[in-house]
Amino acid sequence: MLIRGVMLCLLGFALLRIGVRVGRRNGVLSSAFWITFPEFARYRRKHVWPALLGLAGAILSIWGLVLLFQWILAYYAARLGHPLT
Repeated sequence: MLIRGVMLCLLGFALLRIGVRVGRRNGVLSSAFWITFPEFARYRRKHVWPALLGLAGAILSIWGLVLLFQWILAYYAARLGHPLT
């Protein structure tokens, strides 16, 4: 559980960083992009994938942090003599 949690966190943070960097370069994180989206939807649709990549990275990071937190709880429960059931 520890290794899976660490790997998910690292992968999630890497995807989040790539998504934010490319999204900032494409202007996805600005309000002007989203205000003019209906007028230029065909063009803008090609530049939305970094936002999806960032969302996937955030989800993976949260999932990995949940696994790490569960491992920490189980570790200290076993050390203190209160096994989780």
